[in-house]
Amino acid sequence: MYATLTEFPSGLSKTLNNLLINIVTREAIILEDHNLQQNGNSDRGAAKPLTIVGVDPGLTVGLAVLDLEGRLLYLGSMKEASRSSIIEEIIEYGKPIVVASDVYPPPGAVKRIASMLNAKLYTPEKVLTVSFKNELVSEFLRESENAPENSHERDALAAALRAYRHYEKKLRQIDRKVEGAGLTAGETLEVKGLVIMGKPVAEAIRSLKEIGEPNKISSGVMGEFSETETSEFSAEDEKSHGDVEKLRRTIRTQRSTIRHQRLTIEKLKREGRSLKERISKLEKEKSKLKSKLERLQYEYSRDLLLNRELSHKLKVIEKLQRKYTRERERREALERDLDALLQIKDMESSENTSPVKIIDSFTREGIRSACSRWKIKRGDVLLLRSSEGGGSQTARILRDLKPCAIITEDRMSHQALEVFEEAEVPVISRESLDIQIHDDFGSVKTQDLNREIKKWKHRLNEKRKKREEEELLRVITEYRAQRRRNH
Repeated sequence: MYATLTEFPSGLSKTLNNLLINIVTREAIILEDHNLQQNGNSDRGAAKPLTIVGVDPGLTVGLAVLDLEGRLLYLGSMKEASRSSIIEEIIEYGKPIVVASDVYPPPGAVKRIASMLNAKLYTPEKVLTVSFKNELVSEFLRESENAPENSHERDALAAALRAYRHYEKKLRQIDRKVEGAGLTAGETLEVKGLVIMGKPVAEAIRSLKEIGEPNKISSGVMGEFSETETSEFSAEDEKSHGDVEKLRRTIRTQRSTIRHQRLTIEKLKREGRSLKERISKLEKEKSKLKSKLERLQYEYSRDLLLNRELSHKLKVIEKLQRKYTRERERREALERDLDALLQIKDMESSENTSPVKIIDSFTREGIRSACSRWKIKRGDVLLLRSSEGGGSQTARILRDLKPCAIITEDRMSHQALEVFEEAEVPVISRESLDIQIHDDFGSVKTQDLNREIKKWKHRLNEKRKKREEEELLRVITEYRAQRRRNH
């Protein structure tokens, strides 16, 4: 279209070129003003966001910076830092509107920093406990890779989070109120900053809208300019009227495009708000599911604890049952032993029957156990179930009990027999006696027992006589041999 202007006379062509340049310039102004209305304040806010700063003063200063959406912009600490260095570090991440402390009353250093930054000072109603600060920080950093490297950073972050949660409800109310006000994201943040600093919400919104009024002038100026220029041009030359109409149509088309873009932007804003609402809804659902999961974990832990307690009690019951069984068996054994001792007592008073107390093994432990059970005393008749392992030492233990007789079921060692023969304790084979076994003890007829004892003593006397004769013959033989050698 612009190439066809060269076909007009030189003076008219020059006039049309000037008019076109002015029109295009004015349209550029309109488009730029529109872009500034839509994005100017937002870009300005994004460059320097409004922040909430937590400060933990001392030799090591802890700093934590949050934006008004609750996002962590910075977490760190500075050793022996000057106040100017601290302020430079704070304003590096945005314009602070709140400076927070975790103690009450706030330290003087925090007050001075808030005053120098022209920011609002926030302090909790009381000093935050260590456990509360740990829980607050852990919950906030649960899905974050950041973590405090020391207690100063933790305290600063806890102070910033406490301040943010103090204003969070009011910030959400502002989001709902500005939905229909046509404000950009940057303007919304500025409203939040003004409200935190003490200005009412409605007044803050109105003050920002007033800032945008001058942007509306360009459109009116453009309309007046276009009509004036076109009228002048029409008066100068009627033949260019058709080309001017084309230029007007071009302007109307561009304006229509701008209106369409505005509608599209509004639609995108509505979709953005809808998405925010959906995100908020999903966050609430996530919070509910998290609470439900924590409740289920608690119930599981409680059931697990109950099961452990039940298992422990069952083990205690089983242990008591085993102990009860052992004690019952012991009581029954004692009752049997008592009955046996009573029967033995009756037999001892009888002239026809003699009780026989049983020793299971010919060992120290076997003898000790039998003595404890049967109360073995002098003159008792004993029955050895097994003579295996018994030597002279064991025989001396049994000899010292001074029994009336010892009955064996197997062959006793030569060393043990010598001990009993020397002490004249009869050792009789069971095969020569008719012993009746009553549970855990035995009995034998007194007459048969005395007969076998006499036989054993007779054999012992014969054995001793023979040994003495052999000894005498040996002495005589040695004497005769001695006399032969002398002669």
